[in-house]
Amino acid sequence: MEYPLVTVIVISYNHSMFIRENLDSIKNQTYKNIQLIVGDDASPDHSVEVFEQWLQENNYPAEKNYHTKNTGIAGMLNECMELVKGKYVKIIAADDFLHPESIEKSVVTLENLGDEYAMSYSHTHFVNNDSEVIEDIVDYDILGKVDPYVFKDDLLKSNRIAALTVLLKTDVIKETGKYDTQFILEDYYRWLKISQKYLIAYIPEKLAYYRLHTENISKIKADRVELEAALLQMMFDKKGIAKGSINHTTQKFYISGKELPEEYLNAYRSYPFHLKKLDFAIKKKLPVPVYKILKKLF
Repeated sequence: MEYPLVTVIVISYNHSMFIRENLDSIKNQTYKNIQLIVGDDASPDHSVEVFEQWLQENNYPAEKNYHTKNTGIAGMLNECMELVKGKYVKIIAADDFLHPESIEKSVVTLENLGDEYAMSYSHTHFVNNDSEVIEDIVDYDILGKVDPYVFKDDLLKSNRIAALTVLLKTDVIKETGKYDTQFILEDYYRWLKISQKYLIAYIPEKLAYYRLHTENISKIKADRVELEAALLQMMFDKKGIAKGSINHTTQKFYISGKELPEEYLNAYRSYPFHLKKLDFAIKKKLPVPVYKILKKLF
């Protein structure tokens, strides 16, 4: 087997305390043909200094993309992709880290599969701030050990891929376009675009370490993530596969009294499998008790 160049992009935002562990895990890969790109999105926590110290101490070559103004992950990734030289790309946040065989097993998997496969992903360990392995919050084996064509449909229902475990073909990233800066779920958007034309391979091994912080996500951001996921599902779902999830999310926000963005409402009304009673209630701004009665009567 050939050992094609793999580009690893490490992105940091306020991850200075974890950068060394991340970079150590890349240096310690059993697969050695690696191009490293490090990027920092204007972190106020001296992440850049940590990157620079590690690179100098380890005499490890790297392309660098350090921002002086925060632009968000998608913008950072688009810039880093301009520096990519590898046949494959792995993108990982600086607070996560890799199993020593992560890249080797991912490359072997894709090299042994046909051109219809564009990417691979695996199971992952979950760790706390002290890098101690904790209980799994997701069983990726259950989600991933399915026929790859079934997985296409399953992916429309929810994001079932741990981004830190993914290895992507560079040509497919370029083919499916730049990362869209309007989305914070830039990875899920990418998977859905790729899944339209290609298959996705699953490796049933824990080949990475995903860090769960005390508060990984704020309530406001959680709401945005949920709505954005439903919006992306509406964009790609042509057969009603995700209608249960989409209608549930829309109804949940309506009943809770949270305002649904106009962009979301327009997409929902255009979605062929939306609940007409719910759409009517939202349009007429019916009180929730009235909607519940309407739902029971008709």
